[in-house]
Amino acid sequence: MSSYSSLLVDIGGTNMRYAYANKKGISEENILSNISDQNINKTLSNLLSNPKIKNAVIAAAGPRLGNRIEMTNRKVIIDADLLGRKFELANSQVLNDWEAVGYAIDEMKLKKIKKGKSKSNVDLMIGPGTGLGFAIVADGKVIPTEIGNTKLHSKLLLNNLGIKPSKYFSVLEDVISGPSISRAYQSRYKQKLSPEEIVSLAKKRNPKAKFIIYGFVDNLIQFMQDVSVAYLPRRILLGGSLITDLAYLIKDNKFLDHYSNHPKDQHAQILKSIEINLITSKTPALKGCFNYLNKN
Repeated sequence: MSSYSSLLVDIGGTNMRYAYANKKGISEENILSNISDQNINKTLSNLLSNPKIKNAVIAAAGPRLGNRIEMTNRKVIIDADLLGRKFELANSQVLNDWEAVGYAIDEMKLKKIKKGKSKSNVDLMIGPGTGLGFAIVADGKVIPTEIGNTKLHSKLLLNNLGIKPSKYFSVLEDVISGPSISRAYQSRYKQKLSPEEIVSLAKKRNPKAKFIIYGFVDNLIQFMQDVSVAYLPRRILLGGSLITDLAYLIKDNKFLDHYSNHPKDQHAQILKSIEINLITSKTPALKGCFNYLNKN
C-alpha cells in the first residue's frame, strides 16, 4: 500500500471490508469475516495508525448524526471526528452503509429483471441484510434513511410469514431482513436455523422453509410497491448477499406481477413503468466511499 494515502472501510453486520485508495483508484479489497464487535475498533486503530494514511471514509449501518454513527446491528460507535483527531487525519468521514452504496450508483454493475420507461430522476436502493437498508438517490444526491426501524409494517406482513404480533416483530426490518427469516422460522416451527440454512432448504423444496422464504419475498415485494408509490422512482436497485441468494424467486413472474398489481389503475400503470435491477457489483459501498472522498 506504499502509494496509497486513504483508507476505505465498510462495516457490516457480519463482515468488515477495507481497501486503500489514492487519486487513481482503489487497491484490492480485504475481508475480515465474522469479525466481533470488540475487534472492530481495534482493527480500525491498527489500520489508521499507519502514518501514510491521511484520509478515511467509513461506511456503517446506522443513522449518521453529524460525523458519528452508532451502529444498529452491532454495539459499535464510529466517531469519525474523534478518529480524525486521534490519528491526525486530513479528512475523516463516516457514511451510512447504503448512503455509501448510493454514491457508487453511476458505476454499478446491474442485472435488469424488469423493464421500465419512467422518466423520473429518483432511484431507490433496497438491501435487506442484517437490517433493512434503504436509500434514495435524486439528481445525484444520496439521502440515507432508517426506514427499517420504523413501525410501517402491517398484519399483512406478519401473516405472510405465518406469525403473530410480538415484541420480536415490532419494526419493519423485523419482517424484511435476514434475521427476520430466522426469527419467523423459529417462531412458527420452534427450530432455530440461520437464514442461509432456510434459503438452502427452500431451494430443496422443503415445505416449511418454502413457506417462510415465499412469505419473505412477498413482504419484500410489498415494500418495493409501497415505496414505489410513495417516491415514484425511475428504478429500484436491489442489493446484498440475501438478494443474490433469492434472485431466482424475485425475478419470477409471479412475484413481479404482484409488484405491479395495485387496486388503482393509475398507480398500477406507474408500477409497470418502473425498472427493477439486481446489483451485481461486489463492493459498491467501498466504491461509494471512494467517490465520496473525491467529492469532499
